[in-house]
Amino acid sequence: MSGLIAFEATARHLSFSQAAKDLSLSQGAVSKRVRQLEQALGVSLLARNNHQVHLTEIGSSYLPEVRTLLGQLESSTRTLINRAQGKSAITIAVLPSFATHWLIPRLGGFRHLYPDILVNLKSRLRPFDLAAERMDGAFHFGTPHWPEAKVSPLFGEDLVPVASPEMLRASRANSPADLIEGPLLHLSSRPGLWCEWFEMAGHSFGQPPGGASYDQFSMIIAAAVHGQGAAIVPRFMVEAELRSGALSVVFDHPLKSERSYYFITPLHACSDPHVTAFNDWVGQCAAEYTRQGDAR
Repeated sequence: MSGLIAFEATARHLSFSQAAKDLSLSQGAVSKRVRQLEQALGVSLLARNNHQVHLTEIGSSYLPEVRTLLGQLESSTRTLINRAQGKSAITIAVLPSFATHWLIPRLGGFRHLYPDILVNLKSRLRPFDLAAERMDGAFHFGTPHWPEAKVSPLFGEDLVPVASPEMLRASRANSPADLIEGPLLHLSSRPGLWCEWFEMAGHSFGQPPGGASYDQFSMIIAAAVHGQGAAIVPRFMVEAELRSGALSVVFDHPLKSERSYYFITPLHACSDPHVTAFNDWVGQCAAEYTRQGDAR
């Protein structure tokens, strides 16, 4: 195990000296542990040339398995420690921007109600096997379909165009069509959002508008706050920025997505009272958010 840990750290940095700093060991001790691992396996995992370190082909293929193993061991150890302290833990897969802007700001409420339940979050961008990755639940955006799981609806998605006050003053946009002249920010996984919004607002264009592309809403929001362009984003993701004045809705014509957010509970976790408590709490938060939206 010490050899696996030393190998992973060295492979991460491609440096024995940096791995030694991470592990609070001497450089010689790290090198020795990796060498002993290689001798036990009968293969070379790292190539050492002119004081530089490189992964061999076998080392490259072995590294992901080692990281998975060490990650599972760390998770299991943390769970054991929590249980010894009278706490239980659940692991939930989240969409990064959804977690950052909607879930995490509300998690304090769950911790207040259930102080003995720890909620571990792991980000995922695409559907995956809940059982294989040992997840107790997942947040999903799309349609209400997930094999071998309970699907609980949360809320739909209203997207609005937002921009920084400085950009609004500079652009002087008086109608939705004026936005096409300014820099627009795009989500790479949903490149047609601006076209859909313009069409909904009564303006169609022969070709998609240009502009920088990002792969997460969080980055688009940060870029908009810093005046790099107008962004079309789910309203719930910019609640804090709208309250603080860092962003403003340019034209309050929301684009309603055909897809929604759901909480997914795999069948193996449906009988877990801790997961049930989290599912119920999330449902209550979603209902409250929906009522607030209806009141706006």
